[in-house]
Amino acid sequence: MFRNQTSMSSSRPVFRSRWLPYLLVAPQLVITVIFFIWPAGEALWYSLQSVDPFGLSSQFVGLENFVALFHDPYYLDSFWTTIKFSTLVTLSG
Repeated sequence: MFRNQTSMSSSRPVFRSRWLPYLLVAPQLVITVIFFIWPAGEALWYSLQSVDPFGLSSQFVGLENFVALFHDPYYLDSFWTTIKFSTLVTLSG
């Protein structure tokens, strides 16, 4: 190799504008926020509320919904069935 040349693997990409990498990543960040982060935040917010069946009114109840969920015997039975099934599928696959 010549004295003034550097190898391709050791050189970093050089962009003419320092904003170009951010502009290239921005569309994916927007898609991620719109389709993943925002819905997850909404789901978390709704899980902390008690909403009437028609969605006309809501009341903040905090973790009461989760306390009721984990004290429901039908939910716990289906939860453990899912855990057993998932374990068997994972071990047999």
